[in-house]
Amino acid sequence: MNGKEIYQVWMNAWNKDISLLHDITDESCTVHQARTDGKDSNSIKGVEALKDVVESAKYYFENVKMSLVVQPIEERNYVSARWNFKGIYNGNMVEAKAEKGKLVSFDGTDIFRIENGKIKDYWVSSDVIDFMNQLELF
Repeated sequence: MNGKEIYQVWMNAWNKDISLLHDITDESCTVHQARTDGKDSNSIKGVEALKDVVESAKYYFENVKMSLVVQPIEERNYVSARWNFKGIYNGNMVEAKAEKGKLVSFDGTDIFRIENGKIKDYWVSSDVIDFMNQLELF
């Protein structure tokens, strides 16, 4: 699988079946992410690290849909894409003042480093300020 194909599997893991991550994740995969929940991204490795990214987001939202804003760009062993997250806020975030049922939508960018056909490193940068404004966290 090339990087663009791996990225499509990543999107399918979000939208259809999280177990697909087993097919594209190196056992020592590291997620490099500043987190709002206080978790240390380096404490979990491999498929569990990528699953945690997806499951953490889905804990706060229903009907999650990830879509591409910019198609994957591949160079050597890196692939990057711009995405949009949409979900219905379920009220689980204690600090948020937004009403349960509010549609939340924000964008972000992923970078994967691919080694031997698997995701070895993952960097994610999302529009957290937009996300926090929509949930009325300020």
